[in-house]
Amino acid sequence: AYVDEDRCISCGTCIRECPQGAKSFRRDLDSVRELIGSGVPVAVSLAPSFAALFNDWQIKRVPSALRRLGFSHVSETAVGAYPVAQQTAECAAGRGDSFCIATACPAVVNYVERYRPDLVDALVPVCSPMVAHARMLKAGLGAETRVVFIGPCVAKKQEAREKSGGAVDFALTFTELLEWLEQERVDLSILEESDFDMTPE
Repeated sequence: AYVDEDRCISCGTCIRECPQGAKSFRRDLDSVRELIGSGVPVAVSLAPSFAALFNDWQIKRVPSALRRLGFSHVSETAVGAYPVAQQTAECAAGRGDSFCIATACPAVVNYVERYRPDLVDALVPVCSPMVAHARMLKAGLGAETRVVFIGPCVAKKQEAREKSGGAVDFALTFTELLEWLEQERVDLSILEESDFDMTPE
């Protein structure tokens, strides 16, 4: 059994549903470690759903944990979601009674492009919050800054690699993040609470 790339929309369902556990996603943890080890500044864009991954007392310690892993700047992807939401609303308002499809989810975009070409024109011509935030980070922190996105969805890996225009250097899943914290023995219970860095204007 194999994944047919011409039909795959990178949703990750096969990983969850395969009864033999034969499917897996591409892991980029070693590449991210090498990137941080190279000495270039590396910013992290963390999906806001991280709050569902950790306990209440752990949430405010996550920025400290990410800095401990070597990230020079820690920010939430939600910073990029705000302008994306504004642009999407403006686009929707300009279409009158016709419907539109938001483009925040790469699996949805892939599905429409591959299986519902009749709906391609309904896709809002706005990038995802991940890409928008990465562009903001590089504009504010400098072009030499590298950006790593961390979130729950494997589809973001394909988006980062093929559709971000180089704005996102790597995408990690929450599974990879938890593995990394365990491997580096980063204990949230002994870290201080800290806030996310504000994205430079």
